[in-house]
Amino acid sequence: MNNNNYNYIDSHCHIEDKSFNKNRDAIIKNAMNNNVKIITSGANLGGCERALKIKKDYSDIYTIYLTLGFHPCYTNADDYVINKVYDLILKNEKNIVGIGEIGLDINTVNINNPDRQKNIFVKFIDLANELNKPIVVHARGREEECYNTITGSSKFNNIISMFHCYSGDIELANKLINAGHYISISTLVCFSELHVNLVKNLELENIVVETDSPYLSPIKGEKNLPTNVIKVVEKIYDIKKEEETYNYDEIVNIIYRNTKILFNI
Repeated sequence: MNNNNYNYIDSHCHIEDKSFNKNRDAIIKNAMNNNVKIITSGANLGGCERALKIKKDYSDIYTIYLTLGFHPCYTNADDYVINKVYDLILKNEKNIVGIGEIGLDINTVNINNPDRQKNIFVKFIDLANELNKPIVVHARGREEECYNTITGSSKFNNIISMFHCYSGDIELANKLINAGHYISISTLVCFSELHVNLVKNLELENIVVETDSPYLSPIKGEKNLPTNVIKVVEKIYDIKKEEETYNYDEIVNIIYRNTKILFNI
């Protein structure tokens, strides 16, 4: 396949991550040359500030899309820091396409304040609701709880979410899709049977793809890169071609269109 004939979007990565400091320019230009658009996700105060700077630095040659939020693994931070991210989002509303990543994480619950993650999650969902932006949800081990938080309140009826690096079960995935939300298939599908089975059992409606780079690399010993989103699409094609329902062009175009609709880009 000649990838120059196709357009891709990495719906969730961290190009602002410090591990890219030495070669970020080459990675961004490689994405440009392979027709890969990037949606990078600030996950804490420093990450959000770096993401905004990178977007500005490349604005003359390449549009880097942003989502800004506060990762649940960092929610033990002082309220002052969390509020600075909140205010940064308000100030840069026109520069972002979504809010996140935000959510709940089973591995980092504060035993002294177990409700803190959820309270901060709701705080940023409220902000997304106010700004009419989709949310990018981190839900590791707490997928059902995140779903219930979003759908359990009538005030969030207009919220659209993308469950990034979705690792829940098929039943919940279908509930999310049927409710108008999106499932993001990550590079984990390149080596995880759970994620292969998800793709086998889901239609492409409301499916998007991501790398979560520099994490979750499909190549052992290497950092993940936004261009590896092409490997995700190719793997989805490998799984789906047995059904003889989609050709490669259709899969690329459906996923690309889904992402543009989700983030209004």
